[in-house]
Amino acid sequence: MNATGAKDQHLALVLQQLAMPPGTQSTLWIVDESLPIESLVTIPGAATLTAMTNRYDIHACLQSRGVTALLSDFDFSQLGEFQRIVYRISKEKLVAHHCINQAIRRLSQDGELIAIGGKQDGLKSIAKNAALTYGQKNNTRKIGNSYLATFRKPGILTDEQFLPSNDYGRLRQVQHKGVSFYSKPGVFGWEKVDRGSELLTTVLPTIQRYMKSVNSVLDLGCGWGYLMLATREWDVQTRCATDNNVAAVDAAQKNFAEHGLTVDCVVDDCASNIGGRFDMILCNPPFHQGFAVSDTLIEKFLAAASRLSRRSTRAIFVVNQFVPLEKHADKYFSQCRLLLAEDGFCVYELRP
Repeated sequence: MNATGAKDQHLALVLQQLAMPPGTQSTLWIVDESLPIESLVTIPGAATLTAMTNRYDIHACLQSRGVTALLSDFDFSQLGEFQRIVYRISKEKLVAHHCINQAIRRLSQDGELIAIGGKQDGLKSIAKNAALTYGQKNNTRKIGNSYLATFRKPGILTDEQFLPSNDYGRLRQVQHKGVSFYSKPGVFGWEKVDRGSELLTTVLPTIQRYMKSVNSVLDLGCGWGYLMLATREWDVQTRCATDNNVAAVDAAQKNFAEHGLTVDCVVDDCASNIGGRFDMILCNPPFHQGFAVSDTLIEKFLAAASRLSRRSTRAIFVVNQFVPLEKHADKYFSQCRLLLAEDGFCVYELRP
């Protein structure tokens, strides 16, 4: 078993031992890609829990296992109180701060928030700051390779008594590399134009010129919408953008509307519910699952692109140079051509 597998297995054991409340206490789990789903659904009594997630695939999986699951950009406004809230902290600090702040608000008077994570996840420093912010003793303890911190609801909550989350829920205008766009914490690379995506867009004019027609475009894993925005001057009849992350689709919709683009924006698990075929598919796929690198994700995006391609389709992918896209692409496409290698990224054209 590799180090990541051992860590996940140990985390699952910690969760099973510490996260289940006795009796009929109401429990909320805050879930994103940092928590292995099997760690949750295999716990006895999991079907009695409530889970909140910002990821479509996690939401669908939890529902299929009988868990009451809420899909949102970690919007706690419609929730009641819980006696126990469990949170395997997120990769991004501002997301973690937001979720901890909101969880504290939703605790019943005698409730507890259990935050779990590894040293590399930043749990120790986040827990230390949270204890100071909420005026509580820092009781973080180490269990194997994981850390666990418990918080109670403060007697009085003031506006100053929360961790800084940069007004998490608000879309805000960002300027980067001369590009103006709307984004927010929780979206991958939310404050920047991703260099890989930028390189992908440089090859698009040439590809468009040698294709007979581009009447439909799919942005697979759209983020805040940069790749689709690169086609805004094209005469395209059908545009579709999809992402697994609720916050990303919200930001993309805002950016498309700002540029007057009509785009069908879909929250989905790697286009699993999208039908039809597209002339061009644009993709800067993720290669991390939570805190770990995952070849499975690359395969998933290639399979989706293949399913949504017609014979004349060009699928344009950009990946980090260490990702062996050519090896994986052979299973789904007859041609894989390297178009550009620069700044640690490789741009490929895939053809059925």
